[in-house]
Amino acid sequence: MRLSIRRFLHQYRFYFLLAIILSLGIFFRTYDLIGRMGFDHDADLFSWIVKDIVVNHHFRLIGQLTSADGIFIGPLFYYLLIPFFFLAKMDPIGAVIPITVIGILTVCSYYWVFARLFTRSTGLIAALLEGNLIDFVYFDRRVVPSTPTNLWVIWYFYTVINIARGNFSVLPLLGVLIGLIWHIHIALFPALIAVPLAWVVARKMPTIKQIFWFFASASMTSVPFLLFEVRHNFSQTLSLIQNFTTQHGGGVGVDKLNLIIIKLAQILESMFFAPWTIPWLDFRLILAILLLSTYGLIKLKVLNFKEVLVLAAWIIGVVLFYTFSSTIISEYYFANIFVIFIAVVSFWLAYFLNNSRTWTYLISLLLILLVIKNIYYFVTIDVYHKGYVERKAIAQFIAQDAKAKGYPCVAVNYITSPGENVGFRYFFWLDGLHVNQPWSGSPVYNIVIPAEYAQEPVKFGHIGVIPPSEYKLPAEIQQSCSGQDSNLTDPMFGYTE
Repeated sequence: MRLSIRRFLHQYRFYFLLAIILSLGIFFRTYDLIGRMGFDHDADLFSWIVKDIVVNHHFRLIGQLTSADGIFIGPLFYYLLIPFFFLAKMDPIGAVIPITVIGILTVCSYYWVFARLFTRSTGLIAALLEGNLIDFVYFDRRVVPSTPTNLWVIWYFYTVINIARGNFSVLPLLGVLIGLIWHIHIALFPALIAVPLAWVVARKMPTIKQIFWFFASASMTSVPFLLFEVRHNFSQTLSLIQNFTTQHGGGVGVDKLNLIIIKLAQILESMFFAPWTIPWLDFRLILAILLLSTYGLIKLKVLNFKEVLVLAAWIIGVVLFYTFSSTIISEYYFANIFVIFIAVVSFWLAYFLNNSRTWTYLISLLLILLVIKNIYYFVTIDVYHKGYVERKAIAQFIAQDAKAKGYPCVAVNYITSPGENVGFRYFFWLDGLHVNQPWSGSPVYNIVIPAEYAQEPVKFGHIGVIPPSEYKLPAEIQQSCSGQDSNLTDPMFGYTE
């Protein structure tokens, strides 16, 4: 009986390990999900856009305006949120459902892609890293249009490797992914440099049918973009061209290249060691060793030369694009190459894991300690409470207090640092508040962030609110409420109807 159990466990060990890894991924993406949900300007934007579609019956071809002048995010993310807003009675908390599902699908995809292309051991390690590395966890928990980036990237990796191997049956999937770039983030475009090289090294041609379905699938996911461009005289296309030729203050050339290398080294350190930093270790050297180690993977026949060449072109293409672009760079612009870092580390760990019993024990212990460290950090971290729960509570308090005092409208003033006075407007609308500017003469509620800026405010987490203290005649208040609702009419940065 004992022998049968051991045989059963050995036979299905990969499934048990995969179940544990997926459970960890689910834990990290759902632990205290509502309590830690942020709600800032981007959250106000996606909620406002969903409201525009559902309440105003505005069929939208675009989402929010990006940081690049004249270029918008596609509308897919916002339409995806609509059913979940309905489930939550238009409360934006419904948005966490599809985001959580996308995060779990990403972990599953890492396993499936690496197991299908390489080995199951590689797939398990890659899924474990994607599922519990702190940077990836935080990225997957954000409720913004760019959150599906990691899911997009792993399937792009799958298509590129397959094309390099001469398997063009993935071309329809590639077409879908290209069309989705506009809906996620245009920073994914430079990664496409790997596609033509993958085709060249494949040394074969796709069939006419495969080419047809590539263009058909790319067109299908690009329909909103094409319709918008036709209706608006190709304004985004012209804006994109103009952005390439405009100085954005980020510099170009050798200094920019050096900055990018430093940024990549910082990303590598954060990916694998966050929240720790290791000041005595130069991660530029680690970055170089990691990338050069692919030569060893070729020798060990884990990768072939064609695949390494394509992955190198992917990295070099992205780096050169931002080297010669004056865009001010951020970590996100390099998110599409994180999968290559994960891949190289997973290849080496899988190789040594299967090389000897000693290495198996050491690497297993290393991965277990990594998981324990991340769980401990994630559970014990001191969270600064100023997100969804607190902002929603502030709006509800103002609505209830105003109703109790008979105010037909209110004014809101913010006592905080620039950029913190956001994430309230949708809740004001949800609670039926008519909100004016502070100079309107309406009773003024002061929202204080952090609450310590004021003495004895009504506190909700680290946000405080000070109710009106100045008495106003009912006729004065009524007069101040006779105009438009500023909460509905004032412009919102990035929002266009």
